[in-house]
Amino acid sequence: MDLKKLSDTFRARGFKVDIFDDEHEASKFILAECENLNVGMGGSVTLSETGIADLLLKRGNAHWHFRNGDRGEIRAAAEAEVYISGINAISQTGEIVNIDGVGNRVSAAIYGANRKKVIFVCGINKITDTLEKALWRAKNVASPLNAKRLKRATPYAAKADKCYNCNSPERICKVTAIFTRPTGDNVQTHIVIIKKTLGF
Repeated sequence: MDLKKLSDTFRARGFKVDIFDDEHEASKFILAECENLNVGMGGSVTLSETGIADLLLKRGNAHWHFRNGDRGEIRAAAEAEVYISGINAISQTGEIVNIDGVGNRVSAAIYGANRKKVIFVCGINKITDTLEKALWRAKNVASPLNAKRLKRATPYAAKADKCYNCNSPERICKVTAIFTRPTGDNVQTHIVIIKKTLGF
């Protein structure tokens, strides 16, 4: 894993990249980036594990449906000035892959009428060599574990071992987004990498 190569690749594509040794350093950076701005967050085990979500919620300027399932919070998050999301996989070749069941997480990361910044947060366990491996990881590692966590009635939720390409209405891999460049002319897009194993 070559973090410098990964950083250089994404910076050449217009992303801002910051790498931190731990979640405490990353949290300070993200809080500073979000100061005096309204924040929306997508469902993310990484944001929960690192404490980033709790810090933003405590500050009182954040919207997150992840714990209470409030659909109103999904709408408010989509309209926020800053949107923060985890990542299912990120490749050394310059792609971010996110899979979604509802669509709120990928759509809000792509576009928001009031959007000023998008911040993607991930641990080093999400890094892959190629786009193909990133797609494989998102489908066969992240999705089964998330389906199990959410207790979905799908084959991979029961076994949490791989994608079965099921046709269940409860499948969580209904939408796959591949980010190759930031979207929006005036939207800063940050990638925050933490040198730890985080999330699924």
